[in-house]
Amino acid sequence: MGNIKITADYHSHTTYSHGKGSVADNARVASQKGLDYLAITDHAVRHPFIGVKRKEFPTIRADIDVVQKSFPELKLLFGLEANILGQAGDLDVSEEDIEKLDILLAGYHLTSFPYKVKDFFTITCSALKRYVFKSTKAEIARNTKMYVNAIKNNKIDIVTHPGFRLDIDYFELGKVCADYGTYVELSSRHRTPDERNIEGLLKSDCLFVLNSDAHKSENVGECGFALELAEKFAIPEDRIANANHKSLILRSKDRT
Repeated sequence: MGNIKITADYHSHTTYSHGKGSVADNARVASQKGLDYLAITDHAVRHPFIGVKRKEFPTIRADIDVVQKSFPELKLLFGLEANILGQAGDLDVSEEDIEKLDILLAGYHLTSFPYKVKDFFTITCSALKRYVFKSTKAEIARNTKMYVNAIKNNKIDIVTHPGFRLDIDYFELGKVCADYGTYVELSSRHRTPDERNIEGLLKSDCLFVLNSDAHKSENVGECGFALELAEKFAIPEDRIANANHKSLILRSKDRT
């Protein structure tokens, strides 16, 4: 694994949500670190207080286009990190929103309230209860179904920090990601999945993306935890989609 070089970071935040740096700041660091690709993926609209408003989409796109001219060696992508909002797998982005993006990420965030009250009392309460009590099999099945439905029903390119705040069946997640062409993130920021759960994903045929989830510009491209996990579990290079100058096949760009 020592010859694995991460050449793309598909998960970074800016001041458009609650990152600390601008698009230009993130791009500058990515260029200095020799990355080929950098995705600007701020939080989507239903993330309380920090979510990007739809009226800001053109502003972000224009900002990225301007910054791109200063870094021709680096391909910048405009994306969002959407919120998975309940067991039906609903996202807080529409088909029309996705048409405006280069890449779509999605993950569960505890602070993003679901559309349905029922989901608050199942998914959200399960996430809160987890801090005190062990998740039941029924809760794990419900949590997993949320991810499965989100991936089946939406053209998600990368599922972010899987299992963060929620216990899930990682093998089932890996299977649906492999079937539908969604990549599984190994998150260096949230350190998920951890060593207890990576094996479930490895038993499936899913492909991985090692991301920083940088909220500070200096952390762009910093994927140390994910690399250590990949090395410890001997994840084959051909299952790491952003290593050694490979690029992603983006499901969200398949308009058929």
